[in-house]
Amino acid sequence: MGLHDGHRNRMKAEFLEGGLDHMPPHRVMELLLFYSIPQGDTNELAHRLVEHFGSLSGVLDAPYEELLKVKGVGKHTAVLIQLISSMARRYYMEKADLAPLQDPMHTIGEQMKARYVGRTEERLMLVCLDNKLKTLFFDTVKTGAADSVQVQFRELAKITLGCNATNVILGHNHPNGLALPSRADRESTKELHRMFREIGVNLLDHIVVAGDDYVSMAETGLFSEF
Repeated sequence: MGLHDGHRNRMKAEFLEGGLDHMPPHRVMELLLFYSIPQGDTNELAHRLVEHFGSLSGVLDAPYEELLKVKGVGKHTAVLIQLISSMARRYYMEKADLAPLQDPMHTIGEQMKARYVGRTEERLMLVCLDNKLKTLFFDTVKTGAADSVQVQFRELAKITLGCNATNVILGHNHPNGLALPSRADRESTKELHRMFREIGVNLLDHIVVAGDDYVSMAETGLFSEF
């Protein structure tokens, strides 16, 4: 057994015994790199990645093309790193989807939060529901900076009417902020609430997600303004 093999085995044993909670970021990354770089020392590259992107989460959120610019990162390593946040999102989505439906609105909030795990760009999400709050559609409808309310509504209405929904819930994220509705969020929601009402659809809520937190605009009383 070589020097590096012994080190790798010790790190794997450390993880199996105590998990990742108390490992410094570069050691977590070093452990991950074992599975894309089968031989040799991955410590230096782990340090380089964490320093380049500022944190472990910064590495895991980094775009594929940016990862490849870091010396020592090949395609296999970049794909592996990209896989982690996507797999975490899939894990939380399944956990949320399998949760007991004791409170449909709370469940949708948890499901929406799960769908934003690892997302570094703004996304507008739409949930379409029937009159018994059964989910008919739940997906991202726009990625990137928001268009005008009118442009958003055309796409939202097309999907909503296409699945004969009577109720909808909107969601969007603040990738680098707090889960607090801005003034623009409140104004656009008020306008969308009016537009949906004109086509016979109830806008039940607008959920703002940031990290592992979310805020329901309906629960905070903002919909009473409408």
